Amino acid sequence: MIRIVLILSILFLMILLIAHIAGCGSKTTGEQVYDDEEEADFEIDYNADSVIRNKRTSETEHESEDIKTPEPANNEPGVAIITGAKAREIYESNDAVVLLDVRNQDEYDEYHLPGSVLIPVNELESRLPELPDKDALIIVFCRAGRRSAIAAEILLLNGYKNIYDMQGIENWQ
Repeated sequence: MIRIVLILSILFLMILLIAHIAGCGSKTTGEQVYDDEEEADFEIDYNADSVIRNKRTSETEHESEDIKTPEPANNEPGVAIITGAKAREIYESNDAVVLLDVRNQDEYDEYHLPGSVLIPVNELESRLPELPDKDALIIVFCRAGRRSAIAAEILLLNGYKNIYDMQGIENWQ
């Protein structure tokens, strides 16, 4: 019986995740449509126990609409979703901020934010030692937001505490 409840809970969480991703939609620039899901050249395996243990479902809005921080479960660190304007403000006011670009090399070569560090999301776990300590403030972004969400979860599961997800690079203002 417990197994059935656990399986149903996992399925429900997966449906919520898919609905969230679908709700984010595609971003457009000019005539070209970007959709990370269609062009993803990597796969990430999730451990069901870690997804349940680290699930952040309720979001609370701060006084500023620039930051939406999921309410952490069990006082654990969470990932703050921020606007590009807020990301730029944080970056310009703190020399120790890491701008983590998790797109692929071709995308980075085409356009990147000055001072950003490129670690493609499919290489992130193996390249974590390249990042500063786990208390460092990290602003993660990709092309449209899907890979940055995966990268933020990877960082969170590996003990990083100050993670901001700017989602798409187009949000940088």
